[in-house]
Amino acid sequence: MRRTVILGLLGAALAAAAGAASAAPPPNIIFIMSDDHRWDGLGAAGNPRVMTPNLDRLAREGVHFFQATMHVPQCSPGRAQLLTGLPPHRTGWYSNQHRRPDVDRLDGFARFPLLPALLKKAGYHTVFTGKWHLTPEPWDSGFADVRAWLPGGGGAYRDLPLAHGRSRALKPGEGYTQERFADEAIGFLKSDEAVRQPFFLWVALTAPHAPFGPNPPHIEKLYAGKSREDLLPPGFRGEPISTTWNRYYESISFMDEQVGRVLRALKERRLDRNTIVVFIGDNGFMMGDRGWNGKVLPYEGSVRVPLIVRAPGLARRSGRTDAAVSSLDLPPTFLRWAGVTPPAEWPGRDLTPALQRRRHGLDFAISEFADNQSAQFGEYAYRLIRTPTHKLILWERSDKKDELYDLRGDPHETRNLAGDAALARSERELRTRLGAWMKQTGDVFRDKPTLR
Repeated sequence: MRRTVILGLLGAALAAAAGAASAAPPPNIIFIMSDDHRWDGLGAAGNPRVMTPNLDRLAREGVHFFQATMHVPQCSPGRAQLLTGLPPHRTGWYSNQHRRPDVDRLDGFARFPLLPALLKKAGYHTVFTGKWHLTPEPWDSGFADVRAWLPGGGGAYRDLPLAHGRSRALKPGEGYTQERFADEAIGFLKSDEAVRQPFFLWVALTAPHAPFGPNPPHIEKLYAGKSREDLLPPGFRGEPISTTWNRYYESISFMDEQVGRVLRALKERRLDRNTIVVFIGDNGFMMGDRGWNGKVLPYEGSVRVPLIVRAPGLARRSGRTDAAVSSLDLPPTFLRWAGVTPPAEWPGRDLTPALQRRRHGLDFAISEFADNQSAQFGEYAYRLIRTPTHKLILWERSDKKDELYDLRGDPHETRNLAGDAALARSERELRTRLGAWMKQTGDVFRDKPTLR
């Protein structure tokens, strides 16, 4: 009897060990972020005038979220949102220009569960290189391995002084900035650390943010001699601005080249089959649309961004999807991939069903600009809800009218249909959904009966 029990326990232990050995290891995650990158600054988005062969290939091999938006279309609060998993009205990191004093400190994120820290706790080696643009330090935010990085928001495209490791001290350096950040990512992928445990590698490039150049001669030649009319994205309606499309596209193409280098290193190291690659723009750039040479605004050129996910072994679809998603959905999705339950207070959704041809319910996304104080942008505070077909914008200032756009019939948002009887039902549904989301997240932006 005793011998039978012992053999039974041994058999169960061996079966458990075999099951553990055969279980797939957690996936590596590479998160690449571009800077001021319009949604249509991408060949895969239907713009044949910009040359992005590596991102186009990534889109073919993965899933291109064609309707993706940034939850907050500005550099610094967008990064805070990705780290904390929370919208700006919850964290107090409202904009580049305005933050609550308690969060704009070295320990300002200490009370928040942070994405890299949660991944680190789950056994991931967390690595950062590139643009930071936040006050709390990257190593205090969960990054175990901080490579060459830029503490501020932007800088020269060549020979830019960068910080290294656990210090903000800038040291002189030579070479093109995007190439140097890619070199750091490639250096990690070629290291022993890349195979010792699952990794989360965040690569924050600074292109195509101004000053747009200089770029290498072979990149400059791609657009040399082409006029503005030769380069405008299909359907673009903006006015001429000082920034030339030649330079903007140059910076995108050079950034694309660096993404290709990272992907090649991943494949050469034979890590590509268990590595999920996510590419997103941190916000768009209006490029003169509505006379605006920047971002922040709630219109497509500002809030809509490229988002591509290549997830080998996880995704059962490829190509384009119209799922309405935002950057707020990425932190909980990353944790789900790592086998970690996201914090209950994170309002983002798991994108995995949209990668697997399953019913996903990702039919709306919220964006916000919560800075109602700064002299530069305080008058533009808003909330918006966007579906693949419609967008409703609510401004905080009472003298600014609500805006409703039919994105299919009017993709360039030229006709405000708020109050139009023909869209009354759609407008009412959008208001109800936005109001419910604001209540769920504790947003007191605008307490109107129409949002209750």
